[in-house]
Amino acid sequence: MKYDVIVIGGGLSAIMCGIALATNGKQVALMVKGQSKLNYFSGSIDLLGFDEQGKEVNRPLDAIGNLSPQHPYSKMGAASVAHNAAMAPVILAGAGLHFGDDTILNSNHYRMTPLGMMRPTWLSLTDYVTSTSATSMPWSKLALVNLQGFLDFPAHFVDAAFKRMGVECHMCDVKLGAIEKLTNNQQVMRSTSVAKLMQNDGVLADLARKVRAAAGDAQLVVMPAVFGLDGDDTVARLAHHLKMPVRFVSTLPPSVTGTMMLTKLRKLFISNGGTFLLGSMVKRGRIVGDRVLGVEAKNFPDQEILADNFVLATGSFMSGGLISSSQGIKEPIFDLDVDYKGNSGEWTREKLFDAQPYMEFGVKTDNEFHALKDGRPISNLYAIGSILSGHNSLKLADDTGVAIMTALQVARQL
Repeated sequence: MKYDVIVIGGGLSAIMCGIALATNGKQVALMVKGQSKLNYFSGSIDLLGFDEQGKEVNRPLDAIGNLSPQHPYSKMGAASVAHNAAMAPVILAGAGLHFGDDTILNSNHYRMTPLGMMRPTWLSLTDYVTSTSATSMPWSKLALVNLQGFLDFPAHFVDAAFKRMGVECHMCDVKLGAIEKLTNNQQVMRSTSVAKLMQNDGVLADLARKVRAAAGDAQLVVMPAVFGLDGDDTVARLAHHLKMPVRFVSTLPPSVTGTMMLTKLRKLFISNGGTFLLGSMVKRGRIVGDRVLGVEAKNFPDQEILADNFVLATGSFMSGGLISSSQGIKEPIFDLDVDYKGNSGEWTREKLFDAQPYMEFGVKTDNEFHALKDGRPISNLYAIGSILSGHNSLKLADDTGVAIMTALQVARQL
């Protein structure tokens, strides 16, 4: 098999790069090992929430010039980040994913987390609870509804957060026979299990009737984000049945919204001519001189897969893009240069909420995101997303932003 570009990975960075390339006529294959980090997606895209001193960022594009030279945004430059930031909502909208007021590209807002915290973020799905302020909401009276028996939505934290902001919040649990049956069958009631039940219009109508009765004269109903699995029209049908405004707060993982987003992005990629090779665990790549000639995958044991260019988007430690041992940190497919410091005892800090050094470890690249091996750039191999070194995605709140911006940057170069 021969392609113009092979993207190794199946997460947000990989699929956004694949869509951008396929849309522009490239023959692209995504080699996907399995699940992606989109299963933890919050419903919002973070471009840059905090600077490197921990101070909250209001205008992320303006703050890029203050980042360290090693940060992926610094490597591509502020102008390129701004260009890619303008393109991202357009691509996402093409997949049927609409994010609030995406015309305000240089302004953060706040999203409500399932633990009742207000976090700065860049783009949020239109039907999520957001605010322009961390201390107030645009509603004065709302009904917070959870599903009785569903434990992955700590509603009391969200309720407390609304009340701290002066919102009159009525919290109630709604009991549904379908949910009760699920728990009686001793099945694990996770977000995805509930979302499957909500695809049934009878269950949805029963829920809406009980929510209306519980909501009273509330201006808004707030519910856990357990609707829209597989990108269907459940949210629209719920709003139709409710006959009143509804917004959502993300649940603890797994994320129904992430599954829905991945489904829609995959459909867009395939509709533009992309090839999706699911279950393709790449074992090794063959490098001759300064070029990758091909890769070997576990499910193609007798066939080398060839391409003119390769994009590595295998993620960090959680997804196996990086592997740690007492000898050091390794990138397992191409044995690329990895940027890390010290021995294993220096990779973490004792206090959980301190900045952990290992979060900044990753593959070394030049400013065009060519991956380095033995100090030299591989001319047709690029690295994108969370496998890159140079930033702490948790402390800077830039994980999804780096994933998308680097993906579109490399796609533009190709």
